[in-house]
Amino acid sequence: MVVVIYSLVIVIATVLGAIAGLGGGVIIKPLFDLIGAHQASTIGFYSSVAVFTMCIVSIIKQMKKGFQFDIQTIIYISLGSLLGGILGESIFNYVTGTLENNIVQIIQAVLLGITLILILIYTLNKQKFRHYRIQSKLAMLLVGVFLGGISVFLGIGGGPLNVASLMLLFSYEMKEATIYSIATIFFSQVSKLGSIILKGTIMTFDLSLIPYICISAIMGGYIGTTLNQKLDNKKIERVYIALIIALIGVSCFNVIKNM
Repeated sequence: MVVVIYSLVIVIATVLGAIAGLGGGVIIKPLFDLIGAHQASTIGFYSSVAVFTMCIVSIIKQMKKGFQFDIQTIIYISLGSLLGGILGESIFNYVTGTLENNIVQIIQAVLLGITLILILIYTLNKQKFRHYRIQSKLAMLLVGVFLGGISVFLGIGGGPLNVASLMLLFSYEMKEATIYSIATIFFSQVSKLGSIILKGTIMTFDLSLIPYICISAIMGGYIGTTLNQKLDNKKIERVYIALIIALIGVSCFNVIKNM
């Protein structure tokens, strides 16, 4: 039964994640917490596998459609995201090894809720904010470190924060920001999964669920990317805002549930 529920959640999450540049982890993580079938570390691993798979599908499909990435921006943000992902994973491992599982989930849910509220405030009022167009390679690298670290620690793939940061700091339109967000998320998940494999902790997880997770993520990634290519900026922004509001509610519920 858990496999069926997880598969449905992943398909829906990756469809919405590919449309709005969220990756899907920000949906998968709180909903898997809500289901309560696994511990935080296992949920984080499953979420990363799903998001990693979806990103591969989405990036390939966008490139086949003719989208051209700014290679310099991708390289430096992604390199920073890799480094940040390693840092975020190290902090997460320390926290999970020190605190009880329900405390870890409360910390993640509170930080996620605060992050989402700030993102919602920005998105609804972005015309009032000054926007930048970062050119410095060092600044791009540091942005990547921040985004990668936060996304891996929270186990969310980083999507909402990526999209908002790319609009604010690089002056991208919503649709363009969602595509760059997916590319950045891909590299942060590479660092997390690579760290798990190198440390040999991968065998501590129930790997029998991986085929179901990957198949679900491929389906969701394909459908979501197709819809992203067809929708305009305003429609994508509506999906994005609706998801942020829903996820704030789920995060609040998870805090209450684990107290």
